[in-house]
Amino acid sequence: MRKSIIFAFCLLLTLLAWQALRVTNVHAAPDGSWLQWGRDAQHNGSSSVVGLIPTKQLVDITYDPFVPQAQAESNGDLLSHYQVPLIDGDMVFIEFKTGTYTSCNPPGSMQPYPCGPDAWNGESWNERAYQWQNGSLVEKWNYWSDWKPEPNSNAGGRNEKTIGLHGWEPVFHAAAGGGYIYVPGGSGSVYKLRESDGTVVADYSPFGGYTNVFVSSPLTLDAAGNLYYNALALDNEFPWTAEPRGSWLVKISADGSVTKATYASLVPDAIQNCIGGQVPCGQQRPGLNIAPAISPDGKTVYTVSRAQFIFWAAYLIAANTQDLSPKWDTYLFGKIRPGSAMYVSDQASSSPAVAPDGSILFGALDTGNGAMMKFGPDGVYQTFFNFGWDSTPAIYAHDGTYSIILKDNLYVNQGPYFIAQLTADMQPEWAFRNNTIDTNHPHGYEWCVNAPAVDANGTVYANSEDGNVYVIDKTGALKGKIFLKSAIGAAYTPVAIGPDGKIYAENDGDLFVLGN
Repeated sequence: MRKSIIFAFCLLLTLLAWQALRVTNVHAAPDGSWLQWGRDAQHNGSSSVVGLIPTKQLVDITYDPFVPQAQAESNGDLLSHYQVPLIDGDMVFIEFKTGTYTSCNPPGSMQPYPCGPDAWNGESWNERAYQWQNGSLVEKWNYWSDWKPEPNSNAGGRNEKTIGLHGWEPVFHAAAGGGYIYVPGGSGSVYKLRESDGTVVADYSPFGGYTNVFVSSPLTLDAAGNLYYNALALDNEFPWTAEPRGSWLVKISADGSVTKATYASLVPDAIQNCIGGQVPCGQQRPGLNIAPAISPDGKTVYTVSRAQFIFWAAYLIAANTQDLSPKWDTYLFGKIRPGSAMYVSDQASSSPAVAPDGSILFGALDTGNGAMMKFGPDGVYQTFFNFGWDSTPAIYAHDGTYSIILKDNLYVNQGPYFIAQLTADMQPEWAFRNNTIDTNHPHGYEWCVNAPAVDANGTVYANSEDGNVYVIDKTGALKGKIFLKSAIGAAYTPVAIGPDGKIYAENDGDLFVLGN
């Protein structure tokens, strides 16, 4: 009898342990799924499957019908950030725009106010679900979100030429996992939807109905089902020249409980005065479009802050995932060379990426080309590589080490332009040059990818402003390329790899799925 009780007790413990393990890992990315910015919570852009060398376009979906109007306001450039396509099995989720775009008259004049980027609140952001059926991508459902981006300028367009976002539209970015998709909402909220039918199963509102709070980053979902994001409250009239009304790193636990940490608490030692101590820096708050990243052991969350008035008063931040208490912060100024000012720009989308050894990579601007900086898990600065601007690197783990893949656009010299692969200590391994040359581009076209993808074999996928997606093998040799459509002045967009090796790329407001 006693043996039976002991056996039953052991069996119960085993079942409970198995259930706990299953619940703990239910949100981990299954093989081949691409569930958030940079694919997983480390944002390493690395797929566990072998990608295809695409030979044809399988799908072309216009998700932003306002591209021609937006380009007319900015001399042909597309100043938008877009969600990476999210892929979970045979389901695909994309950002989709509806609503109204109010053009200026004439375009680019900023008149009559509000118009153009100062009127982007007239647009609506949706999460739209598709499913692969008999070789076609079929729409399944659409969810309209009340999310809105931060304002482009001060009310009335005041100081638009010198302050604000200069027409660069912030990102609307969901995350998926465990059979659910999490969508940014208004007033700093998040909606939890069922992947299969788009039904709302939870509405998380950490800030109540306060209308001036913005979800200011992509959503990050860790392996245990905890969600992290940045939120920013701005002044109604002077969002960019007045102090923010608040800023937070937010955690929504798998059980739905909410934890918030102010950026003031995360950077308690932030400098107060800039420019020789003569000018107030302003409060620390998150840089826009920066997705928090999670350490491989799940214990640390990394994010990046900047001062409201001085964008080079910036910090890389580490906090405990359990309660968002601060672990350390590292001031970026002067890291790559004495006196170097590392800019955290609200017009970029660079986010921290975490390497297999726990090192953190983050790209910021300096006075010339940007610098991809590397920090140890303790926040100690290690080294850097000049890379261009606006890039979350992909990380290819191999042979007991890893390689770092990023774009290397030499903007100062107007080219040439490369996709580069570096060793773990940031030394060049190879550089692939875009050699598409014409009269207006004597040094080639720049790479307009802000998050390249790398497959299980080390093959790199990256899109260029010449309208092609390039396939580059792990030695830096061209394996293939495929044309999407012409997009000079293209938006910086990410690439994703599906579980069957199909390639998902964006160009000029269209989603392209590429295969054979």
